[in-house]
Amino acid sequence: MTDTPGDSDPATDKDSAGKDSAIKTNGAPPADAQSSGRTAARGMAWTALSLVVSKLLSFGSQVALGYLLAVDTYAVFALLTTAMIFVNGFQNPGVSKVLIQQHDRLDEILPDYSAFALWLGSIGLVLFLVVGIGFEMTYDVRPLFWVIALAALSIPLKAATTVYMAVMSVNYDFRAISMAEMKRSLFYYIVLVGAAALGAAGYTMALALVGATVVHVVLLKRATPGLRLSWKLSPRRFWQMTVEMRWVLLSAFLFALGMNGDYLLLGEMLTAEELGYYFFGFTLVANLTVMISMGINQALLPLFSKLKHDLPQLRRQYLRISGAVTLMMSIICIGLVGVGPVLVHLVWGGKWDPAIVVVVSIAAILPVRLTANLAGVVFESQGAWGWRLVTLIWDAGFILLCAFVGATLGGFTGATIAVALQRLVSGLLTFPLAASKIGIAPRRTASFFARCFTVYGIVVAAMLLADPWRGVTVHEGTLILRPVLETSAALAVFLAYNLAFNRELMIAMLGILRRKNTP
Repeated sequence: MTDTPGDSDPATDKDSAGKDSAIKTNGAPPADAQSSGRTAARGMAWTALSLVVSKLLSFGSQVALGYLLAVDTYAVFALLTTAMIFVNGFQNPGVSKVLIQQHDRLDEILPDYSAFALWLGSIGLVLFLVVGIGFEMTYDVRPLFWVIALAALSIPLKAATTVYMAVMSVNYDFRAISMAEMKRSLFYYIVLVGAAALGAAGYTMALALVGATVVHVVLLKRATPGLRLSWKLSPRRFWQMTVEMRWVLLSAFLFALGMNGDYLLLGEMLTAEELGYYFFGFTLVANLTVMISMGINQALLPLFSKLKHDLPQLRRQYLRISGAVTLMMSIICIGLVGVGPVLVHLVWGGKWDPAIVVVVSIAAILPVRLTANLAGVVFESQGAWGWRLVTLIWDAGFILLCAFVGATLGGFTGATIAVALQRLVSGLLTFPLAASKIGIAPRRTASFFARCFTVYGIVVAAMLLADPWRGVTVHEGTLILRPVLETSAALAVFLAYNLAFNRELMIAMLGILRRKNTP
């Protein structure tokens, strides 16, 4: 369900070499602090534009699907997402990460790595069918195997998109990446709603996934006309590359497990309807994390990789950009916590009210959780796969533990709160670890967290203490004015604080937003 782009660097100059190259340079690497900041801002601006378009489409489609589909259909979606855990490393085999780190040898290594990605994706297709058989035998949700079998067709295609996007990212061609993503999103949601309206039910997501991935490949191929992917790779070389990339592949699996491992357990511990509510709530909120995480990799992984030997500049950009991104997310999440429950109730006429606890719990911790994604970019840009692996093992193991304990003690609500706490702790631990890796003192990291999240935590806690359900009532009329006024006051306090004490981060955030029209 996610796209993970990569990066690389042009190795030949078309003008001086006098011959065509697979890689074309659309922009030079940032040479100083100012240009690197502009590059990051430009990348995040295009990402923001893509995010806005995708989220509008996503919300519009979810409004329609909330009416068109039964609650337990979302349990099928949740288990399809869960099945993807086992093939995440095959459809996103980490090739893009390697191309980023070895950008100076891109023309040399691209044929082997593109072939490796395609062959691994093909193996992933077969493995996914095996996973589908296992899921069919484990979970009492139908139709599961044939849904998984249909979705399996997207795996080799998804592997191809990572190669295309890697080449485009190294050239800082964020505009083309974002335009392709917006068109892919439009096609995906049109198919999603159309299939649901025609009665596809549990097959809806799989149909949209396969169709949109085909369109995405075509768009990316058109955007890189000089790039040719290769299938040519000897079995011996394939095995060598598998051994070389074993930690990257394992990391991809662990990342997927850390993101969606809760569904793996909750599919057995909750009813189909409860799992449907749980997945629906996460779909409303967690897509923000998916899109911004993708944007973080698109815009920041190339930049941080270029700065890996300039640690003072990398430290500055890590804190500055992290602060700006979490500030944007904090503003969004204050609004989501404040008026999200009322919107859920009004838009779907009470049908999805049980998902409100998921929306509020996850939105409340999302800005802190986002710092774990930023930390992951630092580990990958430094080639610190050992540390990345440690954090992913912790993340995957802890989410399984929290989901199990939460569901055992408190059922649906207990699982929701426990998983939200896991997301919170993940950010609090992973971000400082990455900071120390590049030489940021613990005291400076603690100051960063205090500046970014103290007032955010206070205003969110105040809203929840005032009314945990934020104006949604069962037997009385739903209150609208009060949560709107409380949310407006919370946003005013938060923005006033940041204007007074975090002016640099506010300027950085506004710079990203301004550049969306001047990429």
